[in-house]
Amino acid sequence: MWAFSDEGERAAVMLVAVVVVSPAEIGNARTSLRDLLLPGQRRVHTAKEPPRRRKAALDVVARIDGLSATVLRYRRPAGVDHVTGRRILLEVSTSLIVQQGVTAWTLDDMPPSERARDRNIIGQALARSAARHVTFDHRRSHIEPLLWAADAVCWAVGAGVDWRRRVEAILTVTDVGP
Repeated sequence: MWAFSDEGERAAVMLVAVVVVSPAEIGNARTSLRDLLLPGQRRVHTAKEPPRRRKAALDVVARIDGLSATVLRYRRPAGVDHVTGRRILLEVSTSLIVQQGVTAWTLDDMPPSERARDRNIIGQALARSAARHVTFDHRRSHIEPLLWAADAVCWAVGAGVDWRRRVEAILTVTDVGP
């Protein structure tokens, strides 16, 4: 299995989407997502799309064979900063991908210092779980269309019930933390 992750935050609720796709379906999934691009567009970023395009993107994601999505939700309490919240979510995400038998994990790209921090957190979590079979990396979203699927699912969960309903068949939402 391959996994793709993106994150979002609304108020003090942090979200990380982990989209898992069977390797046999990767090519078809990428093609379906690339078909959403408008002329001159390099990627689909759900938050910046008009409602009609958001619906189309979510509908495409929901119909991709072999795709499932988990959104981890962390309600950051007062006094807990973004960095700590992200660490918590990455540790839980790492555990999730190990449990699901993921062998390759792609995360949305981050600035160099954040990317290095992510790599350290994930590397330590993988070492604790003795999961030597997982490779992971950050990539720019215009290079990897399946990051658009993670973005869309994450956005839908943060946007509320009406949007979330469009991907309900493939979605699990898990609350993390106290």
